[in-house]
Amino acid sequence: MRIKGRTLLPATLAERRVVKSLGHDMLRVRRGLNPFVIARQIRKLALGLGGHLPALKALLRKNIPPVPVELPDSSSVPGVDERAA
Repeated sequence: MRIKGRTLLPATLAERRVVKSLGHDMLRVRRGLNPFVIARQIRKLALGLGGHLPALKALLRKNIPPVPVELPDSSSVPGVDERAA
């Protein structure tokens, strides 16, 4: 892995396959995680020496921003009679 700040770029084809299986071309590691530890885990997975892909996915999934909550339609307010308006 090549490490540029918090961005991890695959250096070999095997590492690229692991990163692609995570759903990315390159990884941006959030501040709460150590990019060197994540790079080591990806390297272990790429070499077939161990590692746990679902656990790595769970670590990186926390980086996704939350989905905004859909608000109800403002044109239909409950409790207001349409005939009175």
